[in-house]
Amino acid sequence: MSSTNPMRQLEERHLATQVELMVWSDKMDLLALANARGEVALHRLTWQKVWSLPPPSDHMRVNTMAWRPDGKVIAIGYNTSEVVLVDVETKETLYKVSVENAITFVSWVEEKSKPQASASSVKNLRELTGDKPYNVYNSSDFLPKLPSLSRNFGSEQEDNLEDSKKIKDQINLNILMIGTAVGKLYLRIFGMFPCGVVNVGNYTQGRWLGVKSAHFSDNLSQLFIAVGLNKGETSHQEVEDLALVCIKTPIFTERSTELRSLALKHAHIISLMRYLSQTMHSITEAWENILLEMDIKLASYAAKVPEGSVSADFLELMMFGTASAELEQFLLQDLTEKGLKKLGHSIEQSYSNIQKMVLKHLCSVGQDLSYHLAELRGMACFLDRYQVLGLKEETVEAALSAAGAFLVKATEVQQVIDSSMKNYKAFFRWLYVAIIRLTDERGPSSELSKVTQQEVAYVAEFLYSFDTVMLKDARSPLGVYKPRFNLERLGQYLEDEDLTMPPSTENNMWAKFLSENPRLAEHPVVINHYKNMSLVQQHKHLKTAIKLVFSQPEHCMEGLFSVACMVMFPSVYSGGPMVSHPTHLNVSKENKLMLTFLESSPPSQGLYLIEIPIDEITNVNILIKCVYLYFMPSGEGTVGKNDEVSAGTMLKVRDVAFYQPDMLSVLLEQGPENRSATFLQFPTIAAKNIFRSSRVDLMEMFPLKEVPQVEGGSLLETGAMRTIDNMMAVRLAVSGTRKVAVVLAESRRKVRLFEMEAEEEEEEEEGMDTTVSSLEGNKTGDINEDE
Repeated sequence: MSSTNPMRQLEERHLATQVELMVWSDKMDLLALANARGEVALHRLTWQKVWSLPPPSDHMRVNTMAWRPDGKVIAIGYNTSEVVLVDVETKETLYKVSVENAITFVSWVEEKSKPQASASSVKNLRELTGDKPYNVYNSSDFLPKLPSLSRNFGSEQEDNLEDSKKIKDQINLNILMIGTAVGKLYLRIFGMFPCGVVNVGNYTQGRWLGVKSAHFSDNLSQLFIAVGLNKGETSHQEVEDLALVCIKTPIFTERSTELRSLALKHAHIISLMRYLSQTMHSITEAWENILLEMDIKLASYAAKVPEGSVSADFLELMMFGTASAELEQFLLQDLTEKGLKKLGHSIEQSYSNIQKMVLKHLCSVGQDLSYHLAELRGMACFLDRYQVLGLKEETVEAALSAAGAFLVKATEVQQVIDSSMKNYKAFFRWLYVAIIRLTDERGPSSELSKVTQQEVAYVAEFLYSFDTVMLKDARSPLGVYKPRFNLERLGQYLEDEDLTMPPSTENNMWAKFLSENPRLAEHPVVINHYKNMSLVQQHKHLKTAIKLVFSQPEHCMEGLFSVACMVMFPSVYSGGPMVSHPTHLNVSKENKLMLTFLESSPPSQGLYLIEIPIDEITNVNILIKCVYLYFMPSGEGTVGKNDEVSAGTMLKVRDVAFYQPDMLSVLLEQGPENRSATFLQFPTIAAKNIFRSSRVDLMEMFPLKEVPQVEGGSLLETGAMRTIDNMMAVRLAVSGTRKVAVVLAESRRKVRLFEMEAEEEEEEEEGMDTTVSSLEGNKTGDINEDE
């Protein structure tokens, strides 16, 4: 018999861990599952596991998930107020977003309709760009490709830094919405660029609230937010009211092109900053692992002698050829000739690696950052296009200056490395000869001849700086100071503190010229040289300057949002904690806002379906259409919701979701004596003639008690309800674009996958297969499968 709700079961799987969330991708046949351990797993329709992602740390659990509209990235919201963007193909973390409060909602929407540009604006754009559209990703035409860190130094680095955030192919604007338990909705273009925060609490007179759902209109000009409110009297758990807040966001429509360009530039810059941080980490590791060997060895000797005598002992050995008892013991027993050669080779190799990283990686990425910040400064000069978005030329100029100062400091580090390598080679050569002479052995003439008079001068100057720096021992409660041998000049640049031995600028002609012309030194084109700052401090200064550039648009755009209306639905969540109430927003093809929510905590006796024409929202009186739907088993008539006969037979609503903008998927629970569930596809057009229409003021309460109560099954054709045998289901996830559904059993350890809108003959074959498999199942019993 033909059915209006054809479904074909694809899989039934038993899981080892309880499932908390299920979300389908609308672009690929992929299902994301989050379990009670905080793990996220991707499965295909055949239940083949694509990958499994553990939580970033212990005790982290998944609160919500959302797919990017193109299906290439998934956003995972954890209970630590952190959203992680994960590359679906590689399972790598692309970006992390932290918010202030607990995350209750995450969704990703895309601009579906673009306004037609006027002829004059198109002409002006062609004149500016030479008939070519501006592309913020054309930097590859001017900049060489950055070398990979992974091949040389073991750091994880994307092969394609040009598009490491997976947004290069994003043509239309898409926005990640992050809702919190205090009514704040964070907006991020492409999931990364901050473009505003909507604080709904500003419009609810301080009542505690939590974001339940949010959705944009097709052209992103209006934002709709559903929040749950308490009565403002007692605890946060007593949430009873639902508020629908409509926000005007015309800036996303009027400046769509500019926002996309700015977001792409933001993504490219943060990719470069990540590359820079990884390079700094690699340099620090190379220094700590090898160069500190020298410091540790000599520090043990420095601790045995009086303060300030280290340089004196070595200079005495150089000038007179005699060594103190402590120095002789250190050279012949602790260091030894063989150990000196090994140490010298290790330090030389380490210096060589660091020199390559500074020259090829650090300077290259600094130049790339300067290029992109210079482009950003050019964008900021378009006052009518980018200033309204909060892009300030002075802050970009400050970031560009910070990038230049970082490059100056990197060049200074390169000079320190060159000087240190020269000093180290001469020092080890001289020390090798000194050890041979102390052993009363005749040294190789080749080694003795290598020490030239010029190198002796280098060594003398090098030894003169030998001294101990008294550092406080953090492990000592009494604050005891212990000596640290200050031999390594590079290390001071890799610590987050001022330089202990800043380089001398006495012979620097440029520094002397600027000191003689202070007005010139203050000119914007002259890059400042922060003499006492380390490389790490300069890096932090650069990060702070860039963060300020992109934080201003977020605050600026908040002022461009305005409230169009707010409608209150009283006593919606009186049946339990708000977090358990499914509430969903969507926009239909007829440009109507659709809102659905359950009457109480699941299992609920029914659900509300509300329709609001989006064009009506700007009016003083808003036209709202609403109906209350409850459901009876097929063939039991349409008795009233409050009828005594229906009390024991009424189907309870466990979950509801939008299968498509004009179609609701409803999961129903049968009576306790029947351990089965019912799946229902309810087209919203079926309620067209039974809606109760009311006009309410902008801040008025909507009278839910006056809404007509209708048995939903009576509006549908026969066969619309499909029974899910032998399964008490509590949650569903659907995708109308992929025509798939999944239901979760009451134990949360079993799922069933369905193909929706299946052909009738396929459905009949599945029925036969199900019968055979059920007979076999009675013989063999259930077999639990791990994920």
